[in-house]
Amino acid sequence: MCKADLEAWQKVNAETVLATKYTVVDLEAGEHYKFRVSAVNGAGKGESCEVPASVQTVDRLSAPEIDIDANFKQTHIVRAGASIRLFIAFSGKPIPTAVWSKADANLSLRADIQTTDSFSTLTVEECNRNDAGKYVFTVENNSGSKSITFTVKVLDTPGPPGPITFKDVTRGSITLMWDAPVLDGGSRIHHYIVEKREASRRSWQVVSSKCTRQIFKVTDLAEGVPYYYRVSAENEYGVGEPCELTEPIIATEEPAPPKRLDIVDTTKSSVVLAWLKPDHDGGSRVTGYLLEMKQKGSDYWIEAGQTKQLTFTVEGLVENTEYEFRVKAKNDAGYSEPREAFSSVIIKEPQIEPTADLSEISRQLITCKAGGTFTIDIPISGRPAPKVTWKLEEMRLKETERVTIKTTKDRTTLTVKDSMRGDSGKYYLTLENTAGVKTFTVTVVVIGRPGPVTGPIEISSVSAESCVLTWKEPEDDGGSDITNYIVEKRESGTTAWQLVNSSVKRTQIKVTHLTKYQEYSFRVSSENRFGVSKPLESKTVVAEHPFDTPAPPSAPRVVDTTMHSISLAWSKPTYDGGADILGYVLEMKEEGTEQWYRPHTTPTLRNAEFTVTGLKTNQKYQFRVAATNVNGMSEFSESSAEIEPVERIGNLKTQCVF
Repeated sequence: MCKADLEAWQKVNAETVLATKYTVVDLEAGEHYKFRVSAVNGAGKGESCEVPASVQTVDRLSAPEIDIDANFKQTHIVRAGASIRLFIAFSGKPIPTAVWSKADANLSLRADIQTTDSFSTLTVEECNRNDAGKYVFTVENNSGSKSITFTVKVLDTPGPPGPITFKDVTRGSITLMWDAPVLDGGSRIHHYIVEKREASRRSWQVVSSKCTRQIFKVTDLAEGVPYYYRVSAENEYGVGEPCELTEPIIATEEPAPPKRLDIVDTTKSSVVLAWLKPDHDGGSRVTGYLLEMKQKGSDYWIEAGQTKQLTFTVEGLVENTEYEFRVKAKNDAGYSEPREAFSSVIIKEPQIEPTADLSEISRQLITCKAGGTFTIDIPISGRPAPKVTWKLEEMRLKETERVTIKTTKDRTTLTVKDSMRGDSGKYYLTLENTAGVKTFTVTVVVIGRPGPVTGPIEISSVSAESCVLTWKEPEDDGGSDITNYIVEKRESGTTAWQLVNSSVKRTQIKVTHLTKYQEYSFRVSSENRFGVSKPLESKTVVAEHPFDTPAPPSAPRVVDTTMHSISLAWSKPTYDGGADILGYVLEMKEEGTEQWYRPHTTPTLRNAEFTVTGLKTNQKYQFRVAATNVNGMSEFSESSAEIEPVERIGNLKTQCVF
């Protein structure tokens, strides 16, 4: 072998290997190696065969595996007092962690666990019925996990039966009922042993030693004597632990006393009492309850009332007076023994600071679509009952056709019908009593179409073909972001609106393709995801330049002439119409005609001068000129005098001949 980046081969095995495999040890972790093998016989060593690729010395990851052989058993049965030994072998790379657990219970403190890199053993000495159950063994590493379950049965006496209940209590008898034991000791329950004991004695008396059912009627009980009862289960390994009633029962035809008389509430003149049904009815149905009371320190009980319910309100009590209360159950045989309240009570109105429960309103926020109905329903409490006030922002709310307020001692409800955007805001609930004042806030957002854009719509940069409209965002966005604006136009004299643009994102737009001198109105609407607002209309505007046409220039004057040309010049207009002069239009006509025409090929002349060429001799001409600006062309100037193209004297050339 040799390291992959070297060619220094070295022999691995000291002695010739007879097998066709070999384990190379003491290699560097993470290093790359190359290997080759040569066969050897009596004639010597043959050619080497090299492993095609280098090999890196790293652990190969593998998920945990549990090794199960032919002797493996998943169910183990042991006698009570013996030992349990659960053995399991496992593998995996990296070495897995091993965990033992017991289904539905904790491992016994007597459980001993021994774990190595390849196996684990769970041992429990001196087993009892509580050690029975399912044991789970789990191995886990970075590549996964695996589990196996063992079932352990401990052959032992059964556990205690389930809780004992009773019914049909009469004078001299009672019927007991119970559930089978959770742990049967690994053997079928043969029967149950039922016992009784007078409350004043220590010794138990067997009532039945061979009860095969989970119900038994105990008879021949002494009248008026309280008894305890217990039940034990028995299997082939013996009698298990008993289950015993915690309270004695008197076998009588009168019902047992009611259970737990509680003081539920008080006011300055009343008290609310509540209790539980008796444990038994004495053999006939309980028909009602008798409430009695007396003032603290008195020996005389007086009737406070009768009821068939398990609650009763005693009224007409004296404020700040201390009372004691008791209750009796009644059946056909008479009244039970009384059950007294745990303590006396002073009759007075409790002072409890008011509070409200807003947990049912997520984030204290209610959202409603415009036109719908929203309700704010809040549980409240406080003693005495608090005064309730509702406000929207700073405005106190009162009931109207749209607004309804209902309040009871334990909740208040505000309902608003046909909701509008103006109903959005913070709603304040104020609770006030003698113990304090508290205010709670709920935010309501009524969502719908936005309001109209904020005007006025400003119109600027007006020309004969276009104008610019500008407006402001609506004061009311409808509770949702404005997505776009819709712009329309209408020509005066018509009622039809024409769409200009329905997807304007900003609060300004340039409207083009207008007709010159046409009067227009414009309107703008805002839109959100709930609809389109009412439009805001602009004032009318005429599509024209905001300038006058200029005054006419002065009449053209002759600057120079030749036989075939005339040079002209003129003065600028005395009034430019409020805009720059863009050019001039020159016209001419021949003597004896009325037809004016332009001597220049361009639309306008930039300068206030021009030389007309190509003229005829012996022909007179007249000229006139007009100025232009962005608004149009002025009127023509006065015509010039008739001019004939002639060569001026200064232009004659003299030639001397000798």
